[in-house]
Amino acid sequence: MAVDSAYATAQEYRQRVDKSSIMDDALLGALLLAVSRQLDKECERFFTQDASAVIRHFDGLGGTRLYVDDVAELTAVKVDLDADFDYADANETLTLNTHFFIGPDNAALGPEPMPYRYLDIVPSNGVLGRWPEQRRAVQVTAKFGWPAVPGAIKEATVLICRELIDLEKSGFTLNLQNLDQSIQLAPAAFGVMQRIKAEYGRRRLFV
Repeated sequence: MAVDSAYATAQEYRQRVDKSSIMDDALLGALLLAVSRQLDKECERFFTQDASAVIRHFDGLGGTRLYVDDVAELTAVKVDLDADFDYADANETLTLNTHFFIGPDNAALGPEPMPYRYLDIVPSNGVLGRWPEQRRAVQVTAKFGWPAVPGAIKEATVLICRELIDLEKSGFTLNLQNLDQSIQLAPAAFGVMQRIKAEYGRRRLFV
């Protein structure tokens, strides 16, 4: 699933809700995509993952824990120790479990794997004791996002889409520009969105 895909397809919608709907699959797909991006906006994260590893930079805060964007699969971590922003010195490439841990430790285990969210300094690792307190201190190469789209996110996409279609049938003019207003006008859809936001919204817990 591409990083910008909808969390449910038109076929999945019909299997769950309305197999005989006359709505064109292209229009239905566009609505499912818009609902998916609205879920991203509300939760402040996305639930697919990059097709290949990409580089992102993060500001250091001078602590032993650095919060990063959701990581599905880590490739490399480099730290800018000399503030030249090239991350090229021999001691600026860090090794997992030697210089840093990635956490939460058991994120990938259990019935619904979760993304990794932070990097912890390994005590007395011989290279750095804290993440440098500077802009773009750390370069992370990874597939960002979630290991797999949570089932609850897929079902919420379908349910919200159904509620919006029902709202349109009642006489409300639905378009992608007034999607946020439409969700608020459809009580069931609004309730689903709030529950998903409470369960899957980004939480940053600094220590």
